Amino acid sequence: MDTADNNNCLKTGTSEKPELTDITVSPGIDLKSHILLLSPAPCCAQSALPFWGKVQGKLYSSKPEDVLASAIVTLYDDGGSNLIQYSDTFALEAGAITEFEVKLLEFRDLTTSYSITIAERGSL
Repeated sequence: MDTADNNNCLKTGTSEKPELTDITVSPGIDLKSHILLLSPAPCCAQSALPFWGKVQGKLYSSKPEDVLASAIVTLYDDGGSNLIQYSDTFALEAGAITEFEVKLLEFRDLTTSYSITIAERGSL
């Protein structure tokens, strides 16, 4: 790949990671860690991934019963307008650490920030 192709490749992907603006977690659930991982641009990688990024994290439940929960990632533009939401729903076992992964499917070039919401959906 020559330099001209490399520069075009860089222009098609995001140049900076979006900034985390807010984390909201239901009572009795603790967000232990999280990370936003961006996929390489298709022309820069051996094979393109089916998503442009993902948010992974670990949750601890201090609840006495197993619950159904969702991790919701909302993407925002520089004016704070909601661009799109992605989510993952999973079982959260009482007293256990559970991992989640929310794939960000479509690249939104206006994305400057994101938030994470962990919401309890009910008992299992």
